[in-house]
Amino acid sequence: MSTRKTIIENKLDKKIQLKIRKIVVHNLRKVKVNINPFSGFVFPGKTNAFCRIHSNFRTVWRRIGTAFSAHVYVALICFFSLLIPAVSVLAQTDSMNVAVKGKKISFKDSVDGAFDVSSFLLEHRGVLPVISPITEPATGYGGAVALLYFHNRKTKYKSYVPPDVSGLIGLVTSNRTWGVGGFHSHTFGENRVRSMTVIFKPDLRIDYYGNNNEILENNPVTVNLDAWVFYQKLQLRIAESQFYVGASYTHFNSTVTLDTIEGNRLLNEIIKRLNVNSQIVTIKPQIVYDSRDNVFTPTKGINSELSINHSAKWLGSDDNYSILKTNFYGYLPIGPKLFSGWRFNGSFMLGDGPFYAYPFVSLRGIPAMRYQSDNVLVAETEWRYNFYRRWSVVGFTGVGKAFKDASTFNDIDFTYTVGSGFRYKLARMMGIHTGLDFAMGNGKDFAFYVVFGSSWQ
Repeated sequence: MSTRKTIIENKLDKKIQLKIRKIVVHNLRKVKVNINPFSGFVFPGKTNAFCRIHSNFRTVWRRIGTAFSAHVYVALICFFSLLIPAVSVLAQTDSMNVAVKGKKISFKDSVDGAFDVSSFLLEHRGVLPVISPITEPATGYGGAVALLYFHNRKTKYKSYVPPDVSGLIGLVTSNRTWGVGGFHSHTFGENRVRSMTVIFKPDLRIDYYGNNNEILENNPVTVNLDAWVFYQKLQLRIAESQFYVGASYTHFNSTVTLDTIEGNRLLNEIIKRLNVNSQIVTIKPQIVYDSRDNVFTPTKGINSELSINHSAKWLGSDDNYSILKTNFYGYLPIGPKLFSGWRFNGSFMLGDGPFYAYPFVSLRGIPAMRYQSDNVLVAETEWRYNFYRRWSVVGFTGVGKAFKDASTFNDIDFTYTVGSGFRYKLARMMGIHTGLDFAMGNGKDFAFYVVFGSSWQ
């Protein structure tokens, strides 16, 4: 009798425990607390899904970050505007696989009931088509389409390792710029060495203003770069610190042609001599420090980089030159709804490179390669205010200068931009904001940009 009673009591205990567990889970789901998973984790423990998301966002983003000199940057500016957000977001699929397996995808957030794509981005698997607009003034408006594929990994590791991703992409713009290419990102071992490989065929058309040349300043000529690009990057994390070291290799082979200017025979003869076959091969060692709380829309932390992009004949390049780069991005919250960002960039040409490889001022509202020279300095600040639920308003301003050397610094005017925009928190679980920016460069050049995450990506 006592044995039967014990069995009944055990069954009742299990039913009570199950009931309590259901009540706790139900109440946790109803709690409406605005927690940023990148600045504080909701649940402790080694199997925390948010910890794995945070780690993967940092690693994938660093692997794909912009690492090209000026000529390759322009050629691939549209390519990476689509590739970076797509790969960085969708690579989180593996990290949430256990937590969301079998759950129906929803575009309504469980916390505030607003439109949200977190569920879709985290739960989608397999091949995914992605469409993205292009709004760069230098190349004209256009669009890009990509197909992304996530590989299954057979080896299991104790810690989280980002998935391997491959993709194909094509783009076209209104000024007849186009490009097609593919990429593969791969992680070797247990999250220690990461690589990025890109093969891209760009046919780029962009105006050239002559690096402060008095004639071309007001009479730019259109440059056509019909090229092939191969890019390989490796990066290694230093122990468990926030420092990363790595290097990249770029092979840029192009046919350079310039459009002639009607009615200017003398200048056209000079232009024809600039039509050449050009080959640039570079290696770029770099060291990176990254303490941002979110790689998409950071609210606090620092992201800085010191690198030198070296082109040499012994590598197969036509020219010997180097470009030293210093990048600093700082994010400081002023209050619970007000956030500031600060950007300082420096690019310095060492030696003589091809005319299209020189550094240029990169600011919203300023067309790419509009202001070029041996040395470029840029400073910009952006402020965002969250005025209603998921909606924020943005204001920004910045200055830049491209100059030959210290003796000519005061002879060149500063380039400036001012603008505003808005943001909507598109994916709450990942802290991703998206929206539009409207900028006026030098009080005359207007441009708008579709922003995913941050305009400084």
